[in-house]
Amino acid sequence: MQLKPSVLCLGTASFGSTMLKETAFQVMDRFSERGGNFLDSAHIYGSSLANGEGASERTIGEWVAANGNRGEVIIGTKGSTLQKDTGRAPLFHPDFVARELNESLSRLKSDYVDIYWLHRDNPEIPVSDILGVFQPYVDARVIHSLAVSNWTVPRIREAIACAQTSDLPQIRASQIGWSLARTHGKVVGDETMLFMDDSTHAFHVNSSFPQVAYAPQANGFFAGKGDLLLADPDSTDHLLAAHRKHYGNEENFRRLARAKELAVRRDTSANRVALAYLLCQPFPSSAIIGPRTPDQLSDSLEAVDLGLTSEEIRGLT
Repeated sequence: MQLKPSVLCLGTASFGSTMLKETAFQVMDRFSERGGNFLDSAHIYGSSLANGEGASERTIGEWVAANGNRGEVIIGTKGSTLQKDTGRAPLFHPDFVARELNESLSRLKSDYVDIYWLHRDNPEIPVSDILGVFQPYVDARVIHSLAVSNWTVPRIREAIACAQTSDLPQIRASQIGWSLARTHGKVVGDETMLFMDDSTHAFHVNSSFPQVAYAPQANGFFAGKGDLLLADPDSTDHLLAAHRKHYGNEENFRRLARAKELAVRRDTSANRVALAYLLCQPFPSSAIIGPRTPDQLSDSLEAVDLGLTSEEIRGLT
């Protein structure tokens, strides 16, 4: 029987590097115990840290091997990101794709990956050529599902059309930045990172194309950082200043106030309300959470059963 991914996806970017392996194991244990089965990683995670390259994927692989539960988890990992030396778009060269994929599989201690995300696009390469590079791996079931991260709607439409008119593999989902708070700046200064806007949201509503959101909790905006911005709007703290640049605008402060009001009525927290907002959309949606501790994970998991109504969803925006 094919597994259905849990609506919350566990982000593992810090696993084995800034988060100790022992803590990462505890978080994955708690996630699994509470019904979570969807993990998100990437070939590049940890590569900016000394001895961190591959740490996320290796930590997942070691945890799965220790628990013997490979058939019970959906592992998504990403390849084909920006070129390391130049920062340019990926070239999707077959030899490079093969090397990255095989390294990921070795780290994950698996002979297949459930979801392989194309981490970035290269608009100068026809979509059909990109899909063709991955077709042998999809045909051989080394990649069970192909998906895209930070691809624009026109390129996603092109990929869908290619699969409908040829034997090329289908893409199954999109992954972009999305939260109840709208960002008006790039979270890490990367212009290739895409975030939800009205036209993209309309595409997902009309097509029912699945969306898996990263940064779904706006990097703590609804868990206290928004309140700090309001209390000290001129703070020179560099982390708070960066947060103000991305999220500190009147529209988001109004959304924070509405989330707080609804949280009082529902006897929960604004942070959980903001997360539930993504999980109660009229199209398939999941959210990638990045808890630092098992307790933070438990708090986020409470959003799964919150079940906001369509009226409550509209009231938040």
